[in-house]
Parts: sequence; structure tokens; C-alpha cells
Amino acid sequence: MAPYDAGAPVAQPETDFRDVLAHLASGVAIVACWDGDAPRGLLVSSITGLSVAPPRFLFCVRKEAGCHDALLARPDLSVALLGAADEEEALRFASGSRAHERFDPSRWRLHRQAPPVFAGGVARAVCRVDAVVDAGSHSIFIVEAERVGFSPGPALVAWNRGLTAVG
Repeated sequence: MAPYDAGAPVAQPETDFRDVLAHLASGVAIVACWDGDAPRGLLVSSITGLSVAPPRFLFCVRKEAGCHDALLARPDLSVALLGAADEEEALRFASGSRAHERFDPSRWRLHRQAPPVFAGGVARAVCRVDAVVDAGSHSIFIVEAERVGFSPGPALVAWNRGLTAVG
């Protein structure tokens, strides 16, 4: 195991907090919902498991994000935890300029009775919003999983402003 030094951090005067966050490795997920008749979604790297009983995730969404208000308006959504094979899908949802490429029916189940569900990923969940917490520039969504699916494989992880496979 690598040694751990809990001493004071070395200050770097030009360090931006976004640089610190970029070095926090995290799983990535696509969160999707309906906005009227249109599917909407975004890539999040702030997702974490919150509890097993009840089965809950939490994730953060910037209030200026294109689907923030749609997520607030609809209580049902889907979460797709992405795997190494899903990097291209992650890039579609990370870039606003590629929004027109999202929700291809060959990769998504688009039934109006349920939220849009990604056919890939290492895990999928249909969820219901349990609570939304105001956190300044972001909203923290706490969602409860109602149905889940799992397809084992290496995870896709965000780190240092890029994506990489782990496992």
C-alpha cells in the first residue's frame, strides 16, 4: 500500500478548484428523462450510491444545464452507469454540439410510458426523484431505483478531463 501523508497540502497560488475536481476519478453516467415529447439527457460524473435500502443514487446537475429544468419537472428518469464500450455515447452526452446525435433508437429504448433507457452501460436503473437539494450553482438529485439491470464489464471513469476504462 502507498504511504499516506496527512500533512498540510502544498499551496499552488494559480490552482483553480476545477483542476482539483478534475483529478477526482469518478464513474460516469447518463441521466435521461422526457421533456414534453423530446428525450433529454446529460453526462454526470458526480453520481454515487447513497443507500441500498432503499436503493438510492445521488448526482449533481448544474442549474444552467440544458435538461436541469426537465429533470425538475418530471419525477421519473433513467440512470445508465457507463462501461468502457460506451465512451462514444459518453462523448455525445458531454458535448452540446453533438446533442442531435443522442437518443438513436438503435441504442435507446424510447417508450413514452417510461423514461428513455440506454441499452448499453454496465448498469441501468429506472428511478424516481425522491428529493432535490439546492446547492448553489447545482442541484443535488436524490433518486430511488425502481428497476435495475446489470451487465458486468470494465467501468468508464472520468479523470483529468478525459475518460478512461477501469477494470
